[in-house]
Amino acid sequence: MGYFPLFVDLKDKNILIVGGGKVAFRKILKLIPFEPKIIIVAPEICCEVERLLEENKSLIYRKKRVEIEDIKNAFIVISATNDKSVNNLVATVCKENNIFVNSVDDIENCSFIFPALVKKGEFIAGLSTSGKAPDVAAYLKTLTEQVIPENLEEVIENLGLLRQELKSQVPEQSVRAKIIHELLEFYKNKNFLLSYEELKNEMNNLVESISIKN
Repeated sequence: MGYFPLFVDLKDKNILIVGGGKVAFRKILKLIPFEPKIIIVAPEICCEVERLLEENKSLIYRKKRVEIEDIKNAFIVISATNDKSVNNLVATVCKENNIFVNSVDDIENCSFIFPALVKKGEFIAGLSTSGKAPDVAAYLKTLTEQVIPENLEEVIENLGLLRQELKSQVPEQSVRAKIIHELLEFYKNKNFLLSYEELKNEMNNLVESISIKN
């Protein structure tokens, strides 16, 4: 059984990080671009986490051992410790309160796992081997990054705007999908090096072509 990939809005959500070592540091780095409210609970933190606290004033650090109330107030919990008893406590409380939990390198205490992330603007891809072979996911992440167009953010912005315009011109969803597919192929054949106006002209040509056929 694999893990279902679910994309969640984390902005301003309470994310509890239990632990302050280098593993916690790596998880925090992955989360920061998604703008959650990150709360770190640990008796001690490493110098890397200290630096993040200095650079990101939105991060909250509570110098103590984790307590049940800390967990209950979280939207998602990441247990980044090497203490099995702490991982078990965190996982148990999370499961009892229907809170998603990730225990690093402790798959039995996870209700979700971190994918290898590829993020470029609004484009986000998560690659996973369901926790079995993370190195494979990391390798596939590298391959994915190599084939992404340099101007991907512009590509997404242009096609997003044209998709909205197309909705007002073509009421049938299936026809719109066909036009967008052909427009994307046209864009790709030009190495994604077209202006918004050039793309819009091509879209209008496609709309006109379909109208003539009908």
